[in-house]
Amino acid sequence: MIARLLISQSIDKRVGEAEKILSEAGLNKNHVDLLYFPSDSKLGIEQARIIKQHFSLKPYSAKGRAVVVEDAGSLTVEAQNALLKTLEEPPPEAILILGASSEA
Repeated sequence: MIARLLISQSIDKRVGEAEKILSEAGLNKNHVDLLYFPSDSKLGIEQARIIKQHFSLKPYSAKGRAVVVEDAGSLTVEAQNALLKTLEEPPPEAILILGASSEA
């Protein structure tokens, strides 16, 4: 899995970097193998389960599956805990991009 943490105060800069990484992998925001959470998304335990399920499926037309969370700081503690296993044991050929406004 390719995991990226994009840190910038500017959401536009994080989105631009995410789009660049996705483009290099042959993906865009509307691709069927991409799950995209914009910065205004509510990210609780249900969304963490959706992310885990998304990664458990075989890719439709890309080399692998991808998930972008523009603002990972909006993940609830429960959602963060639910995603730990996915981060520790990533699926092959997966891309996970987490955006954050600071390192703290």
